[in-house]
Amino acid sequence: MERGTLLVALLLGGLLTTQGVFPAWSEWAALGLVIIAGIPHGSFDLRVAEAKWSGGAISKKLIVSLYVGSVLAMSGLCVMLPPVGLALFLGISALHFVEGEGYGGSRALNIKASLFGISAILLPIGLHPVESGEYVGYFLSSELYGELSPFISGAAMVTVPILCGVVLFDSLQKTPGVKQNAFQRALCLVGWVTLSPLAGFAVWFIGRHSRLHLEACREMFKSSRFGVPFDFILISALAIIGLSPFALWFDFTDINQLFAASISLIAGLTFPHIFVAHGLREVVEGEKL
Repeated sequence: MERGTLLVALLLGGLLTTQGVFPAWSEWAALGLVIIAGIPHGSFDLRVAEAKWSGGAISKKLIVSLYVGSVLAMSGLCVMLPPVGLALFLGISALHFVEGEGYGGSRALNIKASLFGISAILLPIGLHPVESGEYVGYFLSSELYGELSPFISGAAMVTVPILCGVVLFDSLQKTPGVKQNAFQRALCLVGWVTLSPLAGFAVWFIGRHSRLHLEACREMFKSSRFGVPFDFILISALAIIGLSPFALWFDFTDINQLFAASISLIAGLTFPHIFVAHGLREVVEGEKL
């Protein structure tokens, strides 16, 4: 079995088992995976940014300043104006996820990449509206969520059979890469339908999105004799540690509060990440990093 497919299968099987045997811990485990295994996938951003804009008018110090400043601004927006921050975060995440789904296939953004990139957000929320409502309670009032929920759930229900058709069609293709993508997407679809919102999202986010992003940056790993560059480890650790200041606003013993804090942090990291990672594969392949 191809390594990417094996990773998705292990995540799905592990979280399904946890949900069945230790249901009280399943969402904590999923959120922990998203934070610890998902956040580090952007830790090559400064290298990619330097490759994209080196030799131009933008200095390395300015790139770092703009990156950190936009992280703080976006995270602050989520804390101070939660509905606006959440809406902006979901919008930029959808764009980023669509492009990320293209890493493993066509360079061009296509309909299938759009369907699965958007579904990574739509289906966990729309198919599990009650649990999702508890998670987004900090960002949206119960009244507003109650008004939006039927439309989100309706869109999710319509999307599921379309995704099933796409997966079935791709699974019948003779190209190995297409068949592997189809199998991985099928496993993610099973996770979105059967697992709780965070767990279903974690299967795709770590098994597909983060993995494909790191695979696009594979050449960068060669800069260390140990296989993983020190700056990757350092930036990953700093990004995760960046969650700690949010304890001033959120109760980390409550998973819904910890989720809100995590989204505020991830939103901040995602905002500059989407600009840096745009055209990632072309940048990495075109530069000697």
